[in-house]
Amino acid sequence: MKARLSLSSKIFILAFINVVLLAGVFLVFARFQFHVELHSLLFGPAQDRVLSVARELALELEQTPADSRTGLLGRYAHNYGVDFYLFDNNGPEIAGREVNLPEDVREQLQRGSAPPGREPPPRFDDRPPPPEEAGPPGPPPEGRRGRKPEKRPEDRHGDNPRGGMFQVSADNLYWVGARIPVPESGSDEVRRGTLIMAAPSFYGTPLFFDFKPWLAALCAAIGIFLLCWLPFIRNLTAAISRVTRATEQIAQGNFDHQQLPEDRSDELGQLSGAINRMAARLSGFVLGQKRFLGDIAHELCAPIARIQFGLGILEQRAQDNDQRAAVEDVQEEMRQMSNLVSELLSFSKAGMEAKHKPLQTVDANAIARQAIAREAADNPAVRLQTGEPVMAMADPDYLVRALANLVRNAVRYAGEAGPITVSVRRENQDAVVTVADSGPGLPPDELERVFTPFYRLEASRNREAGGAGLGLAIVKSCVEACGGRVECRNRKPTGLEVEIRLRVA
Repeated sequence: MKARLSLSSKIFILAFINVVLLAGVFLVFARFQFHVELHSLLFGPAQDRVLSVARELALELEQTPADSRTGLLGRYAHNYGVDFYLFDNNGPEIAGREVNLPEDVREQLQRGSAPPGREPPPRFDDRPPPPEEAGPPGPPPEGRRGRKPEKRPEDRHGDNPRGGMFQVSADNLYWVGARIPVPESGSDEVRRGTLIMAAPSFYGTPLFFDFKPWLAALCAAIGIFLLCWLPFIRNLTAAISRVTRATEQIAQGNFDHQQLPEDRSDELGQLSGAINRMAARLSGFVLGQKRFLGDIAHELCAPIARIQFGLGILEQRAQDNDQRAAVEDVQEEMRQMSNLVSELLSFSKAGMEAKHKPLQTVDANAIARQAIAREAADNPAVRLQTGEPVMAMADPDYLVRALANLVRNAVRYAGEAGPITVSVRRENQDAVVTVADSGPGLPPDELERVFTPFYRLEASRNREAGGAGLGLAIVKSCVEACGGRVECRNRKPTGLEVEIRLRVA
């Protein structure tokens, strides 16, 4: 079975995808309109931090003897979590523990060496190189006049001219170099050097990538996202939940649910108003049907009683056995009709008087004993299982009638299949009364329909198959009149169990 996402989860996911797509569109626009690269957003702050550390270390080198420079680099390595090396741009290592630089790093290092006989001063700014570094002025080479010089392969390798920096990934390490001045010991001369830093990765090193600003930006984005979307989603899902609960109550036949608010001006407000009007119309139809059935049953009582009285006189005046047999057949039919009218009156009364009868605190165990005594006092197959006293809110007459109908049905349809058990227990805030038998049970698709008035599993509706199909409908009306609910399910391996749940007193 597929996992179903809630409506709020779907809206959150859709909104998140929308934000991601907008961010992607913004990055593409910035790339082509303002020539802003994504990696510049990540490497820019790292370059500032690296240059700041390089300036600080260059100042300390002026006050540090040559034999103490390795210790100075070790202290910086401990503070920043990366390895520090100091190299001359011409190749030899000046300070730091011995290291074999990768070829790519050495290539970048040698690009910072000075031409023979010239030693331009190191720099940490973005100013263009002096003429000595940039080369003598003159016209561009033949065939390239007026064109931008192509970037050399080594320039594409990772060199960043900002402050004389470069970055290279080689030998599973991330290497960063920054040009700094290196004072000569015992003299005022300064030579060109490069401070090289090595770390396992760019993103795992705080000196190169500080996740805190990005985390703060992410938290701010999530906060704005929740601030904008959460109230809307909660308001929407709360309204839909109210509509769902109301429709479930209507589906169960409870039309007196709390009215849905119609103060919304959107489609949900219109839907709430339509559901309220539908519930009112359905309630009127159902009550009118029950009143109609009750009126008919009441009107039929008098003529049935007169017919039964006349049949009694005819039976006394019958002169032979054939006439008496004919009269007895008619009397049996009238008894069936009288029982049907009685059930119709019970069904109508339970449905129409439920609102006007206050509920009482009753002992569910005592009610179960009373129902068994009424319908199966001499039947040893009916057993009662009780424990501690269970007090429930119900109308005692309705609850006895409902349980008596259940016990009668169980005895009629499954009395010969095994024991019939009536049990009473408490579950949390519910008083639960069950009637279980060992009969054949019902088809799964018929379990919900058996409480429908006049419903019969046998389509023939003959007398031997049962009554008129009002027994379980009366049970449901009586239980709902007590503020409870009733449902039935098949037992394993065989049998049927009908469960009544009432509110605990």
